[in-house]
Amino acid sequence: MPDLFVFPNKVLFGRGAIHELESQLSKLNVSRPLFVTDAGLIKNGLASTIHQGLKKEGMDGPIFDGSDENPTEENVLAGLEIYEKEKCDGIIGFGGGSSLDAAKGIRVKLTHPLPLAEYAIGAGGWDKLVNPMPPMAAVPTTAGTGSEVGRGALIIVRPSGAKIAIAGEHLFPSFSLCDPELTINLPPFLTAGTGMDALTHCIEEYLSPKYNPLVDGMVLEGIRRGREAIVRAYEDGNDLKARGEMMIAAMIGGIGFSKGLGVVHSLSHPIGSVIGGHHGTINAILLPAALEFNFNHSLDRFLALADALGVKPLSQSDEASGQAVIAFIRELNQKLKIPENLSVYGAKRDQISPMLPMCMADHCHKTNPRPCTEEDFQQLLEAHIPE
Repeated sequence: MPDLFVFPNKVLFGRGAIHELESQLSKLNVSRPLFVTDAGLIKNGLASTIHQGLKKEGMDGPIFDGSDENPTEENVLAGLEIYEKEKCDGIIGFGGGSSLDAAKGIRVKLTHPLPLAEYAIGAGGWDKLVNPMPPMAAVPTTAGTGSEVGRGALIIVRPSGAKIAIAGEHLFPSFSLCDPELTINLPPFLTAGTGMDALTHCIEEYLSPKYNPLVDGMVLEGIRRGREAIVRAYEDGNDLKARGEMMIAAMIGGIGFSKGLGVVHSLSHPIGSVIGGHHGTINAILLPAALEFNFNHSLDRFLALADALGVKPLSQSDEASGQAVIAFIRELNQKLKIPENLSVYGAKRDQISPMLPMCMADHCHKTNPRPCTEEDFQQLLEAHIPE
């Protein structure tokens, strides 16, 4: 069976790209888009400014700002109700990955009647997402999830409470506008968390044993661009070049989802469902231990990571170079003030047990270089949740 390489993304990138929003929507015959965002972007005025600009151009669509930090099926259904009531004809996802994924969830439900859980990857959802969907613009205001160029969405569904991945070819945004200026006001802790999300995507994709040399080359470039830019953007939020580099790294990570992720995400998805917290920050917390877990199963890949991170002196042994990758990530977390464990989100040991079946059911560990057992997940969770 042949391997599948898919890159059908339309992206307008660069300073001022946001000014193309109305013209690109018009090309798709969208005149009344549902503007999906979050309450924080309404409060700081960024979303309202863009929405008002669209109204001046005659695109007087409603706003839905009810997306949670980890979007839920309830969020999606609430947005769907507004879309249908207001007779919208397209969708704008504006914000971080949560808003973009909520927008994608609404898009799914507009033309697919089953509960969202039926469209999960693990439920054969890929083959059920067959109906065309309304046009969608993806406008990220963070540099992390890569949802703006991905064909999937992460949604917490009921009644299980599990965070599932919904993916299909129709879920690619119709176009994406990636404007680094939109990330200027991102506070340092979100710059850190979203940036580490992007780096985690690139690292896990490179370690995935799935064959895709095109993605391999791209994600190594994403790591090279992100390794220094993330610190510069964190220390100086107005560094537009660093912001742009992080948006590139995030897009590369999003394009690379087709190669699969790994153990970090099979842990962070249940953590987001049961405990809560910022997805990218959770990934950052878990990444060093996950690299330790995988180290002996992909040393050759660690050597390439060491080179991409700039920590591979010629005098070092292969094992030392590989270990330098783990040390680099730990030091990077410290520079970015990433918490050391999940206690920052109020995690308790008694929450581990309900997460274990979610970890095992999550599709991401199927492309981890080392097979994962329930005992492995338990040990990794216990290492990050103090007694």
